[in-house]
Amino acid sequence: MERNGFINTTKKPFAGMIDKGADFFKDGGKLYVSHDRRIEEWPEFPEYVMNLVREDMLKYPEAIKSLGQWENLLPEEFEYRYIACRFGGLDDEPDIDVNGVVHPSEYVPCRLRGECRFEGKLCRAIQVGDEYISKREMDVLRLIDLDNKIIADKLCISTETVNSHIINIRAKLKGIDSKPQLAVWASKKGII
Repeated sequence: MERNGFINTTKKPFAGMIDKGADFFKDGGKLYVSHDRRIEEWPEFPEYVMNLVREDMLKYPEAIKSLGQWENLLPEEFEYRYIACRFGGLDDEPDIDVNGVVHPSEYVPCRLRGECRFEGKLCRAIQVGDEYISKREMDVLRLIDLDNKIIADKLCISTETVNSHIINIRAKLKGIDSKPQLAVWASKKGII
């Protein structure tokens, strides 16, 4: 619908597309940042953004320890891996806002999920308020657009357990009143 000469869209731009915020994302095995109306490919990230990332790294000793224990990971790859694991998913929230505040890491779809010994240490579970979405709740969320019986079969759990996880997730996500709303939320976060 057109209004005042502009087409009204429901999607807001990603951080950095039209402001000084920043959003990191991976595509085709490459890492990018959207910042100050430009998209830069690793390792050509703006120094301002990298300084904020370095400050953020120091706040998470468990993530630093994980980087040090990662086999065959060279020191010059630490920052890349930190960004890719913690912020590499594209979602509807800025990784760094226009005030330079680094926001909690997001869900990053990774082929190593469930197998990586650094899961939950380097990458993070989704935080909602003061709570986290558990690993099993994430398994349910990844399939939330399916029938509960199919989710149960795929995860080898009962439908009652699926229902329980959905109730727990909705309790953490204030204002989500239905499974379709939950599916939309999961889609916006890049989970499905």
